[in-house]
Amino acid sequence: MAEIVLGAGTSHSPMLALNAEQWPRYAQGDLRHPELVFPPEGWAMPYDEGLARVPTAVKEKPLTDEVFSAQVDACQRGIAELARTFNEVKPDVTVIISDDQDEWFFEDNMPTFSVFWGESVPIIPRKLAGFRDPDIIQAIADGYGDVALDVPVASDLGRHMIEHMIANDFDVSHFTYLHNTYGGQVARRYPKENGELDSVRTTEPREQGLPHGFAFVVKRLFDNEPRTILPVFQNTCYPPNQPTTKRSFEFGRAVANAVRSWDSDARVAIIGSGGLSHFVVDEWLDRTVLKALEEKDAETLMTIPRNHLYSAASETQNWIVVGGAMADTDLNFETIEYVPVYRTPAGTGGGWAFGRWT
Repeated sequence: MAEIVLGAGTSHSPMLALNAEQWPRYAQGDLRHPELVFPPEGWAMPYDEGLARVPTAVKEKPLTDEVFSAQVDACQRGIAELARTFNEVKPDVTVIISDDQDEWFFEDNMPTFSVFWGESVPIIPRKLAGFRDPDIIQAIADGYGDVALDVPVASDLGRHMIEHMIANDFDVSHFTYLHNTYGGQVARRYPKENGELDSVRTTEPREQGLPHGFAFVVKRLFDNEPRTILPVFQNTCYPPNQPTTKRSFEFGRAVANAVRSWDSDARVAIIGSGGLSHFVVDEWLDRTVLKALEEKDAETLMTIPRNHLYSAASETQNWIVVGGAMADTDLNFETIEYVPVYRTPAGTGGGWAFGRWT
């Protein structure tokens, strides 16, 4: 039977592809962001409204070159240490748990859980556009894959995992091939103080390779080496069919059981890609989850309130899946780096974190 030899969690923010000089320029985009979600209520609002509500202590966070430089260094150390760990352990297969954000899934098909089990999957260098400076746009694009690759997929494990999930009360979606282009619409149905956010984004059809949360692992942790992966998706970001944290944790347990029951002598790693809190820093969420992972505190992980998990903070659930997968193993979690990055006086930014179960 296959063996789980490593667990990991990593942030995959665009900021991780930028240098300290670029961070303040990148942050200017927050001032035009209409759907920021602010803790603790989890209400969506534009930047100016959020700025008026955040505590004074947040507004007074130092936003200096020295602070950003130290934070960049800490984040890069975390990435480098995770990459070193993968190179040292050398798993035969890495199961990547992440989400899709307007890449392969739109509102014509938005599964709660899905497994891709084709023979391989491409990484296609991105052609991004936007209102940020050209050097920032290019660095972000390169951070999710600057070399065209064909990444092998553990399709046998993928089929086995799907059948195991169905037999154990998880109705997962599956797919084995990709389209030439992807595009569509996704609504952000996040709560406001009164009512619900009315925001629908349209992505015009374009060539799209492996989504960013998965491609980041190949680019930054595997150093563009196309090692065998299994992409497992959960819809963290988009109501109304997000899983609960309890469901995410239990899904992780089922992922681990599927790996252990796979008739193979493969050594398998499981990594959660995304999070923690963003696009507004929520240190309560970040520290609560990291502490619970360290203590194998299933009850806390399964009861994180939804109001802390709207928008991209919901990617924290990718870590919770891995917490569930590691719950019945002898592997223990350690936080390598946790860097709460406040990039504006409104507290926008994120809790960037890197950790491992060994």
